[in-house]
Amino acid sequence: MTTIASTRRSDYGMTCAQCGDAMIAPEWSKYVAELRVVNFWSCTECGCCFETVQFVPADAKSKIGSKALRKFSPSLLVA
Repeated sequence: MTTIASTRRSDYGMTCAQCGDAMIAPEWSKYVAELRVVNFWSCTECGCCFETVQFVPADAKSKIGSKALRKFSPSLLVA
């Protein structure tokens, strides 16, 4: 498995490290440390698998408001 910096961006998400095919979304993502996310990519064109590390800016703000977030992620608590 190869870990690369997330500099191979495309209009869709990421470009395959081996064949250059555009990939829309990682197969999975994992929050590994404060402000750091690892994405696992698997190319359907050539089968290449690799990970990228994404650093989230400390001052990053959500693009979705809390009201809209509650609409899509309602509380799981049941009274």
